[in-house]
Amino acid sequence: MSVPRAMAYAAERMRRRLAELPFLPTHAVIALFPGRVSIGPRGGDYSANREVLRRDCGRLREEHPAYRFLESGNAYPLPAVQAARLAGLGVIGVNGLLHTPEYGSSVTIGAVLTDMPLSDGVPLEEEDGYCPQCGECVRQCPTGALTYDGGTRTFEREKCLSHLRQKQGASLERPGYYGCDICQNVCPMNS
Repeated sequence: MSVPRAMAYAAERMRRRLAELPFLPTHAVIALFPGRVSIGPRGGDYSANREVLRRDCGRLREEHPAYRFLESGNAYPLPAVQAARLAGLGVIGVNGLLHTPEYGSSVTIGAVLTDMPLSDGVPLEEEDGYCPQCGECVRQCPTGALTYDGGTRTFEREKCLSHLRQKQGASLERPGYYGCDICQNVCPMNS
């Protein structure tokens, strides 16, 4: 059985990211921060979230000196949405973002990486809800980056305004926006 190309690429990218760390983490404690980060001309400002995680790591190092701790924010090095889903903190919605019972998809995700043994989370099932699968994000996506057909969600990164702006430096017609966020703005779970 062959591994799909996208999965092989993701696995290799993850291996490279982990190789850059000062130690190989075996576990991650996922942190959800309600609301979205402040957006500026250079992108999202995750510094307040990272500072909280940095302080937590310092405290954990003092309490557990035999183990190592490292803060992780803005999806580096972990794929944050998948990590939070696997930890049982929410489900992935039609818009591809984590949807939580408390905040909808209006969250940012951070983590504390460690080599300390911890128990694993229990992922929630899609039928556990939080994303109403109403399709409003799909209907409002200005570029057609999101599709949802027969229960299958697809996301075309190369069409997403946030991706284009953040990764390729493309300008937007909407001044003042670093990305797009329409899929989050129209989500009834974020009201």
